[in-house]
Amino acid sequence: MQRRRVLASLGSLALLSGCLGSPSASSSETTTETTTAPDPNTTESGQTATTTDECGWPQFCEGSEMVEVTVSGGFSGEVVLKPACRESDIELSPGETETLTRQVDAETCAVELLVDGEVAYDERIQDYEFVTLRVGSDGEVTVEGVEL
Repeated sequence: MQRRRVLASLGSLALLSGCLGSPSASSSETTTETTTAPDPNTTESGQTATTTDECGWPQFCEGSEMVEVTVSGGFSGEVVLKPACRESDIELSPGETETLTRQVDAETCAVELLVDGEVAYDERIQDYEFVTLRVGSDGEVTVEGVEL
């Protein structure tokens, strides 16, 4: 909404500047360059977190990514993603990536990642977070988070 007001104001100024110009000038050319700030409703992977009347910034909405797990092709162990908000666990093979998306607006979920049967990650992902988990070839887990 704020962005629209600024753009409308800039448009009015551009029209007004043409009216205030010198009467002897036969023509004038106005160039306006507009840049937009990064969209706060976009995840790191570029997926847009859509908004509805019930959902919007600062929370992710239905269909947006909640957690992404990537297993290195060089890892030979077992990796299991256990999201408490889903009915089944997800087994990942080496070289595989699995993404869990929100099924409802502002969904939160307790997520556990098991690597070779041991808990490597155990956190609740909030409605304003997107988490990336990477299992390296040595079984170490790297965690990256994005918050709105």
